[in-house]
Amino acid sequence: MEAFPDARPLSGARPLAGALPEAARDLLQRERAVLGDLRALVARAELGGEGERDLATALDDLEGLFLLVVVGEFNAGKSTLINALLGAPVMREGVTPTTDRVTLIVHGERETRTEVSPELVRITHPAPRLRALALVDTPGTNAVITRHQVLTERFVPRADLILFVTSADRPFTESERAFLERIAEWGKKVTVVVNKADLLEDDAAVAEVLAYVRAHARDTLAHEPAVVALSARAASRAATGAGERGVADEATAGPASPDGPGGLTEPSGLTEPGGLAELERLLADRVDVDRVRLKLEAGLGVGWHVAADASAAIEAQRELLRDDRRTLDDVDRQQAQWAKDVAREGRAYLDRVKTVLLEVERRGEVFFDDTVRLGRLITLLRAEKVRAAFEERVLRDAAREIDEAVAGMSDWFVERTLQQWEDVVAFVSERRKAGDERVVGEVGGRFRYDRAALIGALRQRAEGILEGYDVQAESRRLAEALQASVLQTGLLEVGGLGLGAAIVALVTSTAWDLTGIAAGLTVMGLGLLVLPRRRAKAKRELHRQMQGLRDGLEGSLGRQLDEEVQRANERLTAAVAPYTRFVRAELERLDALADELAVVRERLADLRAEASQLTTAAD
Repeated sequence: MEAFPDARPLSGARPLAGALPEAARDLLQRERAVLGDLRALVARAELGGEGERDLATALDDLEGLFLLVVVGEFNAGKSTLINALLGAPVMREGVTPTTDRVTLIVHGERETRTEVSPELVRITHPAPRLRALALVDTPGTNAVITRHQVLTERFVPRADLILFVTSADRPFTESERAFLERIAEWGKKVTVVVNKADLLEDDAAVAEVLAYVRAHARDTLAHEPAVVALSARAASRAATGAGERGVADEATAGPASPDGPGGLTEPSGLTEPGGLAELERLLADRVDVDRVRLKLEAGLGVGWHVAADASAAIEAQRELLRDDRRTLDDVDRQQAQWAKDVAREGRAYLDRVKTVLLEVERRGEVFFDDTVRLGRLITLLRAEKVRAAFEERVLRDAAREIDEAVAGMSDWFVERTLQQWEDVVAFVSERRKAGDERVVGEVGGRFRYDRAALIGALRQRAEGILEGYDVQAESRRLAEALQASVLQTGLLEVGGLGLGAAIVALVTSTAWDLTGIAAGLTVMGLGLLVLPRRRAKAKRELHRQMQGLRDGLEGSLGRQLDEEVQRANERLTAAVAPYTRFVRAELERLDALADELAVVRERLADLRAEASQLTTAAD
């Protein structure tokens, strides 16, 4: 809702524009400065809401009319009280809500009524009292028409002094207490009017109600306001019948006891028609003596309220971002833990490949022990048959087992990577939910928009990766990358084969050709020691080459796995990075704003303390 109403219709008499005592003039200048600084800070904070406009209005109101705002629940008698104060039937009266807009009543040579806006009516009237102040009638609170309460609450910040009207037959209801709490938030000075005191039985009843209202108002406002009892209806009729009177005349009016409609007679506690004199005296003191102080305090109260709201909004943003940062830190820790878990779990797949090679080596040693001996001399001379026996007995399914281990590693890694992205989606959902629950009604503006946009983009990217992730294709890619990394390190010449087949081919050539068994067996004059030496050499060569294969596989597969982990981490980090940067930058910005706001609030507190001690009236 827009700031309400516009300050311009309230311009006119300028209570602070004349010659002021030096202390008041200095305080006024400093108040303008702090309210201006606060307004600029609120604008930079981009919090949304009404704060910036409330401050602009407060600055304008420093040069505007002194506003005496009458508030209370519907049918409490606000309009009737205004008629009594003005000594004329300016406002309509009734048992149903009769004031549906804020009505500003200012001094004029003749009576006029102007509809300034759908929310504001301006009335001019020649009552002498209006030369010193403007009266504001507001729609009743706690009415069936909720809009009435909204109009009233939005005008409270503009008041220099509030007349809070409650009814003697239902004094200080819970809804009135809640409304007074909102008034207290703006630091407004309040005078409480207990209307319809003529409905009470006697002086004791009046005194009891006054004590009750005074105590509860003190607890609600944190200070004890002036509380007066009167009958606005009786006072209005008496004043209207007597014509317009000045404050001094009314204050000295003699006692009278006219009967109201229905034969209701004022209790003796009301010393003159309706008991208006005490309220008149209070208003005279407030307007003539305390006008400057109340005007200054009103603006500072607006500043204090806006600053408190801004502080709460900034703190709400900071706390939300601190939670976001903690969650992002958790994501970082999860990423680091994920990398450790992948490295640890990846060892199992590496060990599986190494176990296949160890088993090949063990079977190869058994094969050499069983085959390379004199009793197998005829068989040894048939090289192809020995090679075939070696492949059958030693190599067996080694190629398939190695390729399955690598394929299993690829599938496992893809699943673990997908799990990381699912965790990101869960993180985004959690943070967006937190924003929906905590941002609405507390903070808004650019912060809310930017945060929501970044979280939405992050979630969309994470979900898009999950939906578009071809597990089989990614597993094939990873398996090929793992095989390529190994083949390029030592098996390049057989790179056209699968990883398992390439290793088997290398083992076959190692175990057979590199040992020189076939060549040794063709040498004439073979001695009894030749075969044992060849057998030992074959076993040594097989062990050396197999150890090299195991080491090479472990290093190559391990390095490739590390590269894949880094690639997955970089992808995830890149997705989260925009929001991470936003959180860090916003926290820095909000921390700086919070520090500035703390200084402004200290200045406001100092000025409020000074204003409360200001006793010199303006000329």
